[in-house]
Amino acid sequence: MAQGVERAKDGGAIDEIVVTAQRRQQNVQDVPIAITAVSGAALRESGVRDPRDLTMLVPSLSMQAGTAASTTSLFIRGVGIGDFNSNTTGAVGIYVDDVFIGANAGKLFNVFDSDGIEVLKGPQGTLYGRNTTAGAIRFNSRKPTDTLSGDFSALYGRFNEVRLEGGIGGPIAGDKLKARISGLYHRNDGTTFNRFTGHRVNNLDLWAARGIVDFTPSGDALIRITVHTGRNSGGARQFQHRGQGVDFFGNPAFLPDGTPTDGFGYADTDGDPYAGDYDVEGKERINVFGASLTGQFTLGNVQLTTITAYEQVNRATLEDTDASPNQVISSYSEDRPRQFSQELRLQSVGENTFNWIVGGFYFHDNLKTDSSFDLLRGLRDPSAPLGGFDPVNSLGLLRYPYTQKTDSYAVFGQGDYKLTDSLTATLGLRYSHDRIRMKFESLFDALGTIVPVTAYSDVTVPLVSFDGRKSFNDLSWRAALNYKVDDTLVYASFSKGYNSGGFAGGASTDIAQLAPFRSEKLYAYEVGVKTDLLDRRLRFNASAFYYDYRDLQVFVFDLSGPVPVQRKLNAGNARIYGLEAEVTARPVRNLELFSAFTLMDSKYKTFTALGGASLAGNRLVNAPAFAASGGVRLTVPLANGSEVRANVDGTYTSPIFLYPDNATATKVKGYGLLNARLAWSAPGGRYDIAVFGKNLTKTRYITAIFPVITQDQVNYNEPRTYGVQLSAHF
Repeated sequence: MAQGVERAKDGGAIDEIVVTAQRRQQNVQDVPIAITAVSGAALRESGVRDPRDLTMLVPSLSMQAGTAASTTSLFIRGVGIGDFNSNTTGAVGIYVDDVFIGANAGKLFNVFDSDGIEVLKGPQGTLYGRNTTAGAIRFNSRKPTDTLSGDFSALYGRFNEVRLEGGIGGPIAGDKLKARISGLYHRNDGTTFNRFTGHRVNNLDLWAARGIVDFTPSGDALIRITVHTGRNSGGARQFQHRGQGVDFFGNPAFLPDGTPTDGFGYADTDGDPYAGDYDVEGKERINVFGASLTGQFTLGNVQLTTITAYEQVNRATLEDTDASPNQVISSYSEDRPRQFSQELRLQSVGENTFNWIVGGFYFHDNLKTDSSFDLLRGLRDPSAPLGGFDPVNSLGLLRYPYTQKTDSYAVFGQGDYKLTDSLTATLGLRYSHDRIRMKFESLFDALGTIVPVTAYSDVTVPLVSFDGRKSFNDLSWRAALNYKVDDTLVYASFSKGYNSGGFAGGASTDIAQLAPFRSEKLYAYEVGVKTDLLDRRLRFNASAFYYDYRDLQVFVFDLSGPVPVQRKLNAGNARIYGLEAEVTARPVRNLELFSAFTLMDSKYKTFTALGGASLAGNRLVNAPAFAASGGVRLTVPLANGSEVRANVDGTYTSPIFLYPDNATATKVKGYGLLNARLAWSAPGGRYDIAVFGKNLTKTRYITAIFPVITQDQVNYNEPRTYGVQLSAHF
């Protein structure tokens, strides 16, 4: 059974989903981990396009938009790091076909020709190559099939959105050699109008392709080669402008009606988050390539798995940082991460009294980046010496090239021992060693420009030259008990997660800002129940958790100088506790109701801010007190064998804070979203046509706020979209 595939025992029962979260095929209801599994069909019907869209299906998963579409930060149960810089791995591990993806920009190309997604909540490490504190998201691609099969879909929607997706696969040489190729093309004209030029911005234009070849020389051996590539050539993120109400000298700056302006007296006053005045129309170019070689060999009662993978990303982003018609600040960045990983696992085969797995993992990442901010060009005097260059008052081009090399080693293992037919004990251990070297420079460039192309000069003022090394070690674990009777599973676990320390990757102007931050550790206590009732027509899964979060890493801005400086540091300690539940009901054969919710309470126990103020007692960032999702799916069979399917779903998220200080200016109000889809499917399901709408209520909410010089750049969610989709399967 392929990963994430739904399987129903009878037409009236709730579908069974098979996952490999514990490195063996299991019904998700038999896995003693808080996990949300979504099949490929459900992903398509819910309109999930990339990892950010999963927040529609998993209430405990939230996201914070970065400075570009490719730098989104993910949080699970309030655990995450809102750092958009390129050297940030994040607290949520992303795996594509068991390959860990380190680079942020490489995570946008995964949700196509999908067999399903698994969202694992809580620390993961005793079964996985890369350790994480928040959890893991596993993307599973469709694999080659024994017979020729294919899938294709074409979508057209608002903003001239076009999405073409397809895959075809089958045998090449009997049952020995099989292959599948798939591809995606996705574009739109842009969701935001630029009043300054009359163009649409925030546009999308990407393609991706994947090829998988399976060679099975015998029934005990599988060798799989996967190659993927893709390119994004759309627009960079265009923000909304929000003045801070001060000029460049700290004096109040407001319009006559009281609207705060920036230092040039500009304010965006139309109240439309999908329109702005941008003198720079940002562009983003991302090229990705990756390949992996997977081998699975059954040697009697054990199975050996080896995964060798290489990933590379080239990203270049030009951004109108000030989101205004004036030359306050614009930026350009180039990232070139190169990643190699090797995982080796040995595990028992089948269901035994004692099931075990041991493994080792090596990860190497070589990141080269060169970024710059063009600061306050509108205040510079071109006739003055060096064009009015003045580093003391931040008039010039701030450039910060750096190289970071990471080597991570780990050994891990887990054993499940059946104490009785119903009671199983689990113990897992992991040792991690991470070694990081950062070579960083920061300088002011007198005559350089970043628009329209990168053009640095030789007239520079060095600010920082840094070469630092730091190693981090950790022993983490998982201990659990689970009790299974009939269709009910009860479990309790205690686990420790670890996220390596490192160096900040922002625009540092003082060597003190490059001091390494410590590793964060999370101690997770959890109890849960999973049960199917009423002949599997009612499914109820719930878990309660308590997190002891120590040395947590936070991303903040230092606002003490004329230019906000990005800082990454350890906040101290925090605690999070909560309750979450998922309920699915199928009262009659063709009607399914589903809902999920998360209740959560979080606070910093100890946290001294940069200015010395205590933030103890404040809520953690991106940690809503309540979040929920739910919906209904209705299938109406027709006389000729075709059917009509209707799907309505929605989400609600209570207010959150975007920064640890819990300031009102960076608080996001609670919001809800509503989506719908209506489809007609031909007899046998060979093809269908659907109409859909996302964000039907035209809800507007903030996804991120970043301070810049005398103003804030504000990210908003996507506007209402709708369209039609045609799909075919054979």
